[in-house]
Amino acid sequence: MLALFVCLGLFIMIENSVLKGSRPWACIILAAGKGTRMKSEIPKVMHHLLGKPLIEHVLCLLGNLDIAFRLVVTGHGGDYVRDCVTRYNVVLIEQEQQLGTGHAVLCAKAALREFCGNVLIICGDTPLLKETTLASFMEDHAGSKRILSLLSAHFKDPSGYGRILRSLSGRPQIQGIIEEKDATESQRLLTEINTGIYAVDSVFLFDALGSVGCDNVQGEYYLTDIVGLAVSRGVSTGAVITAAEDEAFGVNSRMDLVRAETILLDRIRRSWLEFGVSFELCESVYIEPDVVLSRDVTVGPHVVLKGNTIVGKGAKLGAFSYLDGAQVPPGTTIPPFSRLIST
Repeated sequence: MLALFVCLGLFIMIENSVLKGSRPWACIILAAGKGTRMKSEIPKVMHHLLGKPLIEHVLCLLGNLDIAFRLVVTGHGGDYVRDCVTRYNVVLIEQEQQLGTGHAVLCAKAALREFCGNVLIICGDTPLLKETTLASFMEDHAGSKRILSLLSAHFKDPSGYGRILRSLSGRPQIQGIIEEKDATESQRLLTEINTGIYAVDSVFLFDALGSVGCDNVQGEYYLTDIVGLAVSRGVSTGAVITAAEDEAFGVNSRMDLVRAETILLDRIRRSWLEFGVSFELCESVYIEPDVVLSRDVTVGPHVVLKGNTIVGKGAKLGAFSYLDGAQVPPGTTIPPFSRLIST
């Protein structure tokens, strides 16, 4: 049953779901940010990428993973986000004041009071992360029995991202994370970045967040500070470098959205080529994630495929055709410039 949790006020408790022989997972999705660089009144996570809001891409990513509870922290434009995610099995939490990522996660404490296990923390603006990468990260955390793990990546241009700090002697153990605005010139030269994705023991997480301060340039409570706290307390901590650059970056601007669209379109087209579909002038074809194609389908130049379109085996789609939620029977030839939209 869906329930709306407010940071201050009444709430409904989530029951403990400890499974025999394994630790359960909860997931906190951070979706409260305004996204200033978007220059929009629409919340950042509600901007569309290939027909879906960014946050829906993240929720779909989590769909096949063994996660007992999914919590979405909303803030700026929360009504937009709540209306979007109500059909998913999530708990909604409101961050009434946007005081930083650490504060956003802390707002979920009451909802997870009876939960004991691992907490996956992920941002609602990372639509390109692959399910295999996230599953491997979770498996690595659980298998290593670490208290805190974070997913990192190497970027050719790390501008705008928090940098991973490691020891310079012996094995390069993680020492903490420094946000770019607080980093020195030498620290800004580091290329290993924080993706904003964490796996954390629930007890340590909320205890550590209670010790996080806001003595930084932004005057915010940084979630990243829990890494330094874990190291200082001698808690087992590690950064797992498994994310590729083309899946780890977050969408913070409209230019980022264009880049994300290019990457995701390329992935989708490649997967259909490997499956047995032909594209004429491949890079000109627009195709959304929920479209289903059969083998030996031929897609002409500048075709647009949207929504839940299904194309049967051997069908041919003429140049500049536009299909939205259409069903094309096997062997059908769709003439150029056709427009098929489900009603």
